[in-house]
Amino acid sequence: MLPDVIIYPSYTDTWSTVLDDIRDILISRQLIHYAGSLRERCMLEDIELEKAVQKALVVCVTAGISPAEHFKSIFIYAGEALKKDWLVSDLGLQLIILNADIANPVVARLQVELASGRVSH
Repeated sequence: MLPDVIIYPSYTDTWSTVLDDIRDILISRQLIHYAGSLRERCMLEDIELEKAVQKALVVCVTAGISPAEHFKSIFIYAGEALKKDWLVSDLGLQLIILNADIANPVVARLQVELASGRVSH
């Protein structure tokens, strides 16, 4: 019979996992806004908000920015159902505002405030 063999993860695998965990913690500290807050603030429908988020994600990819650093899909229990929402960074929130429907007067006002540097999160 063979003796019991214990296999330990390699140093590289362990170190990589630790670095990934640290990176995730640092990223999550920047995700301080709920995209869903724009739903109430701008009176957006779920589908309008989701379209704005998807456009913002495309902007990140096209600009060579990692979307994972600015957007995280989450689920929130609201009433009797789970609702999808997004945790976003300052940049993520601004990109969503810039990609929301400009026919909405609240969105238009937020875009002007954003362009003039007066937007309040």
